[in-house]
Amino acid sequence: MERLFKWLRENSLSGGMLISALFHLSVFGVAMGIIAWGEAHAEFRMDVEQSSAPLLTLVAKLPPPPQPWVLAKKGKSPPPPVQPTPTPEPEGAVTASRQPSWVGGMIGEEDYPVQMRKERKEGRVIAELLIDVAGYVKAVSIMQGADPSFDAVVLEKLKTARFQPALDKYGQPMNCRVRIPISFKLN
Repeated sequence: MERLFKWLRENSLSGGMLISALFHLSVFGVAMGIIAWGEAHAEFRMDVEQSSAPLLTLVAKLPPPPQPWVLAKKGKSPPPPVQPTPTPEPEGAVTASRQPSWVGGMIGEEDYPVQMRKERKEGRVIAELLIDVAGYVKAVSIMQGADPSFDAVVLEKLKTARFQPALDKYGQPMNCRVRIPISFKLN
């Protein structure tokens, strides 16, 4: 043992590499043992039922075409709130008893891109959102875009938007996926 310590002191680089190799081999051996034990006891595994997974989407009869959002002018009352349209999904998904409604972080007149206003350009963007049980937007994607500057405004604003969450048939908040049309119009 004394001879080993003397050799380690004299050959610190080789000794460090030897110690590192022994450590990593032992960690690898323990990990392989855990994996082997798990495989040997695989009969205790369960298949998880995913039909009640938290990221369910809304299903509804084909909805009428969505009404576009119209930007409010300063000094005027905003247009009446428009309910987001559920994204059609395959059979077997859960249907919401109440659709989500937009309550905060709406896109207003001040969000109209300056360059698009100067060029007198208008556009319509359809965004798809994943709204969680607390009403926060977890994901935003553009389904049908307009000019990239309109798309950028929609993506930026909808990431921080707040919604009243959808409710399932028991009145409990649920995650949902919806599509919202947003129109940028000048007068």
